[in-house]
Amino acid sequence: MTDVPSRFDAWAPAREAPPPRSRLYRLEPIGIGTPAVESLSSYLNRLAQAHCVMVTTLITHELLPRLGVLAPPRAHPAPTPPRGGGHGLGQHLARQINGLGRIAATWVDGLEALTGRRDLRFLTLLTWRAVLPTRHLFAPRLRWCPACFEDQRTTGHPRSMPLVWTLNPVTVCVHHRQPFQSHCPVCHQPLVAFSGRSRPGYCSRCGAWLGAAEHGALPPVGPPAAEAWAWPCWVGTTLGHLLQAAPRLERPPPRETVARAFAAYHAHRSAAGRPPGTVDLGRQRVRSSRWAQGERMMQIDLLLRFCWQRGISLVQFLTEPPPVRVPLGAVAMPLPSVPVVATASGPLTGPRRETLCGAVEAVLATAGPPVSLAPRRDRMHALLEHALREDPPPVLRRVCQRGAVPTSMAWYYYPELCRQIVAHAAGERQQRVLILQRAVEHAVHEGDTAPDAEGRGGPPGAQRQ
Repeated sequence: MTDVPSRFDAWAPAREAPPPRSRLYRLEPIGIGTPAVESLSSYLNRLAQAHCVMVTTLITHELLPRLGVLAPPRAHPAPTPPRGGGHGLGQHLARQINGLGRIAATWVDGLEALTGRRDLRFLTLLTWRAVLPTRHLFAPRLRWCPACFEDQRTTGHPRSMPLVWTLNPVTVCVHHRQPFQSHCPVCHQPLVAFSGRSRPGYCSRCGAWLGAAEHGALPPVGPPAAEAWAWPCWVGTTLGHLLQAAPRLERPPPRETVARAFAAYHAHRSAAGRPPGTVDLGRQRVRSSRWAQGERMMQIDLLLRFCWQRGISLVQFLTEPPPVRVPLGAVAMPLPSVPVVATASGPLTGPRRETLCGAVEAVLATAGPPVSLAPRRDRMHALLEHALREDPPPVLRRVCQRGAVPTSMAWYYYPELCRQIVAHAAGERQQRVLILQRAVEHAVHEGDTAPDAEGRGGPPGAQRQ
């Protein structure tokens, strides 16, 4: 028996295309889809730490050229900012890139191009850019919870600064029930967002550790303290849920979401015989007609107070249909006054809320049949249609006063007709301004060319003797 070489079929392994390369590490963000999602400024500091460079160096030499921004002179600031006044690349810049404006979108696009990620927009508020205002949205200084930093160190989790810590209405840590800190316990200076020593969990000025075991959870509090904690804890929880819901939305909520909800609320108040142009926020009454028309965005503190008073979360208000909606055909009779509502002060929560719900259910059980709104809506439609044919076109406020119809109700039921009336009135005003301008120009021209007392043309004093 002889050894004969065996012939095997050629095996050519399939060559797969290598994955796309990125300029920087594809560092995974922390907490996307949770209330503790980190901010984009925190991600930038961790990305610089992963590359063993200062965050100012990373921004100046990698990110700014990608964004088409020229590096400022002296691109390498001092590793330690001066006491009391240095701000590195600026706390204002950190608020902008964590926010919901054009700068935040530009920085997200630049970082995603450098890292190859496609989820960095959830480290900002860009999902809610059409429905949240920018005024008073972010805190003026960096704040943190020492107990959270201590938990991150003891559990071995990467240290980060959650986005919810940067929001101005949030003042306490919901998990540890203690207020935020804004000054280093060692050097007693505020933190800087981007500097040579910027690292999550450490002071950007002296490098001291910001978490301490003695800053643990507070002991249980009594009923008075618990009542005082109810509002700040609710604010932190509802804004955390807002950040948690961002990745699950199919599309960002449109700008008219808030206006639609307020228009429904005003229509409900008008049908109940109450003034439609105001919103009750506890002891404060605010005029909200421009919010209902979409002309102005509601400040974040008033928006939170509105949701708190009505027992809904901010996510429900911005993503779900209006909780108070007037049916197209009918609406219930105006409710009698409930003693619980008249005597209650502050938010209705706990047993008082249950008592109120029982009283309202009892009133609804004895209420009469619903009153049809169809004739009033038909009269409103005819009134708006007639206003479109008038010459000169009237303003919408005069039209609604003529028919004793609230302006908010007209916008709610017939927004397209209201827009046409407003556009016609604006066009007519512009025509009047043009006519007046031409008349003034003609009068000035006639005055320049009119003869003077001696028969000479030109303006007086133009010819000297």
